[in-house]
Amino acid sequence: MCYIIITGFSLVWFILSLIADMFIVSAIVTPKWLIGPNAELEASGESNLTAHRYPSVGIYSRCKKMEQMGFRCGRFDLDGFGTDSQVYPGEWKATMFFISLGYAILTTTVFLTLLTCCRQSLFGKSIHNITGCAQVVAGISVMMAIFLHPMGWGAPRVLALCGPGAEPFYPSMCSVGISFYCAVIGSVLCFICAGISLKAESSNMRTKVRRRVEEGDRLVCIP
Repeated sequence: MCYIIITGFSLVWFILSLIADMFIVSAIVTPKWLIGPNAELEASGESNLTAHRYPSVGIYSRCKKMEQMGFRCGRFDLDGFGTDSQVYPGEWKATMFFISLGYAILTTTVFLTLLTCCRQSLFGKSIHNITGCAQVVAGISVMMAIFLHPMGWGAPRVLALCGPGAEPFYPSMCSVGISFYCAVIGSVLCFICAGISLKAESSNMRTKVRRRVEEGDRLVCIP
């Protein structure tokens, strides 16, 4: 017989895992890891309003002013990881690999947190423990990406954006953007979620839950 068990800790575990996943994917797709110092003045096509837009770079995307096209955001002109390191720094290639790996693992754990509502073990192993360990691995992978990205701040692309003083771990006149902080928050949440997985497992094994299951309840919801 199939039972669905939802406790307060299991619900918090799922929600925080999903939030961590969203922070990490935001860090991947938004071009705001480094923000340049020189704003570009852009006029609106339908009004007299003007806005200051700052050129920026992410892991594989950028925002800059393009000739005859105005200010545009999009992917680098890349050809994957085989791109010359003068165009796409090797450190950023490694950053993209590790943060994508962390995102893939964490996304899998989000689905596993839902699976724990109706199954407690898989092949004789606790799904909670497996998921918690996977979230630690995801957090470490994202941390590696966070460490590797600043190592590429001395690349020609960064020097053109931030000025000649840029070097690894020092962005010169550039500022660190919201995407970098999203990755940091996502990594921290991975470790928090791994800790909550232990609480979620113990809450699913409480006497109150077992009694409800023995009484024949198929949906058990306990704070």
